[in-house]
Amino acid sequence: MYAGRQVAYGPLVPSHLQTYSTTMLLALTKGKIITAIVFSFILLCVALPGVAKNLDLESAKKAYADNAYDRALTTFRIGARAGLKEAQYWLGLLHDRGHGVDRDSKIALQWFKKSAEQGHAEAQRSVGVYFEEGVVIGQDFTAAANWYRRAAAQNNAKALRNLAQLHVWGRGVVRDFAKASRLLQTAVNLGNGKAMRNLAYLYYFGKGVRRDPMRARALFAAAAEAGLDKAKYNLGFLYYRGEGVPRDLPIAAYHFGQAAEAGNADAQLMLSRLYILGDGVVQDPARAFFWALLGAVQKPDLAEWHFDKLRGRLTIGQMDRIRAQSKAWDPKG
Repeated sequence: MYAGRQVAYGPLVPSHLQTYSTTMLLALTKGKIITAIVFSFILLCVALPGVAKNLDLESAKKAYADNAYDRALTTFRIGARAGLKEAQYWLGLLHDRGHGVDRDSKIALQWFKKSAEQGHAEAQRSVGVYFEEGVVIGQDFTAAANWYRRAAAQNNAKALRNLAQLHVWGRGVVRDFAKASRLLQTAVNLGNGKAMRNLAYLYYFGKGVRRDPMRARALFAAAAEAGLDKAKYNLGFLYYRGEGVPRDLPIAAYHFGQAAEAGNADAQLMLSRLYILGDGVVQDPARAFFWALLGAVQKPDLAEWHFDKLRGRLTIGQMDRIRAQSKAWDPKG
């Protein structure tokens, strides 16, 4: 595990409460050590809620969004120690992602649990993810499902989706596609893009619901609109196959292109295929080779067909230039 980086931050209590130190010295001078300790504890108990009340967590969240992690860390740390569940969740998130501190999943989980036990829905979901993935604790799908249920009861869309996927695979719960579809539909109603995509799969394959490619297309389209590159690929695939929509290769190429530009390897290889065959686009070996190179980074075995088809269609100089372009390429979005 990573050791947490020490970050300097200001006093725990406001300046008007720092008379605490003076009072302590006086008490000790008089030999009242026990009294001083008790007084210290009482003062801190009184001071921390006062500090927490004055914390601006929204400004700390904005600082986090602006990548000002040290500033966010100071506020969240004070709030977390004062017992604020929102601050505890965010402090856990900072440790989970390694923002402002060295990444430390063990410390992250500790703060997530503290927040979750106070009823913070996203913290409950985060604890569920740790159990599902077996991060710093033993993998336990039943425990994961229990935490997801607690968050889902508060209409946490991500938790609804997580719980649905456990039902799809039968991990920690009974395998139940119909229940999964209901959970996903609730998450879809809350606007969750990944739930839209996952529910679309159920409609496409007819799992737990009546098979309906048109409904699948509508859900993939909504997920693509939400920015999910995999849904853009799925949408392109439906147009390529003519399922739920009339077969339309130019539109398929458009959606594959959108997903390919975002870095989706399946879409990159499909776009390469279209350029090799001239399906929906003008044949273009150079572009086909470019997208095949990018797709091969993640899926080398699937790219072999593309390289075989392109053998001899480009000069060595052309291929070298395209290789250089592919190495300098960055996904959009």
